Amino acid sequence: MARHSTMVCQVCRLQPHCLDPAPSLAITAEIIWQEAGTILLSYGVLPVGDRKAAAPLDQQLVGPWQWGCPQGQRRDQLWQHTCFEAFLGLPGSEAYWELNVSPGGDWNLYRFSGYRRDGLAEMAAVPPLVSIKRQGLGLRCTVQLDPRGFWPASAVPEIGLTMVAEDPTGALSYWALSHPGDQADFHDRRSFLVP
Repeated sequence: MARHSTMVCQVCRLQPHCLDPAPSLAITAEIIWQEAGTILLSYGVLPVGDRKAAAPLDQQLVGPWQWGCPQGQRRDQLWQHTCFEAFLGLPGSEAYWELNVSPGGDWNLYRFSGYRRDGLAEMAAVPPLVSIKRQGLGLRCTVQLDPRGFWPASAVPEIGLTMVAEDPTGALSYWALSHPGDQADFHDRRSFLVP
């Protein structure tokens, strides 16, 4: 099987906003920017601590999980519950895009002209391909996005990889590459990876 040519590949561990000395989750995020122009995002979520006592992940996070390859809809406010996210910042510009994907496969992509400004659905976006699979006690969410309808072909983005995790009590935790401010703020480009 031939492999895609890769322009950018980055694997990172996400950090919770309020650093818990014994977090119940470990979350990693990977981005592969392929030469063909598509983006592959992969999020690994694993319960940590006492493995024998650890509840299955779909009991630790609010579900219901739809394992396999869900056929999601375009929806707003996915970040109010468990949500896998990625931010693509246009180098040399204040413009950026925010991708939200729920564990059920629902999604949306927003375009911002500047920091939290003009957050409108990017109508040129095609639905991403989403796959959710169990991996032992954890899960792997893989998202394939084709940005060619809205992204300049020659530009490699500044990248923010993030996740919102909701527990069964409804409490949200915010995970990112880093948290440069006092509040969790995924839109803060100081936390983006710069090529």
